[in-house]
Amino acid sequence: MKKLLTLTIALAGLTTAGAYDYPYLTFQSADGSTTSVSVESLTITINDGQLVVRNADGSQTFTVAQLSKMFFSETAEATGISTAKTDGTSEEVEVYTVGGIAIGKFASMAQAKQTLKPGLYVVRSGNKTTKINIR
Repeated sequence: MKKLLTLTIALAGLTTAGAYDYPYLTFQSADGSTTSVSVESLTITINDGQLVVRNADGSQTFTVAQLSKMFFSETAEATGISTAKTDGTSEEVEVYTVGGIAIGKFASMAQAKQTLKPGLYVVRSGNKTTKINIR
């Protein structure tokens, strides 16, 4: 009996330690969009159907009913993200860091590009998600 208890505790310790090997926790919504957050200093709380993720980069809120899965990953997921085309459309866009932290809303892609500092960003416009690289 003692051996079985010791083996169970050892296996539980190995399973728990496995999560520390992955630098990102990725959330996938029912619409297929993904958001990855760094696991460094990560805390997760659930309140009134909202899942709130906080880490060193800030916080992100998800509606639990809209999440299809959550998993640890080696890299920040970019599933369903294509490179943005700047065709001069003036549709409102929401801009996020690649870690999933909201930067803000802009009246158009052109305004976002003028305002943002150099770096890689994820942009949501309507139901389409794209990436942009500001140089």
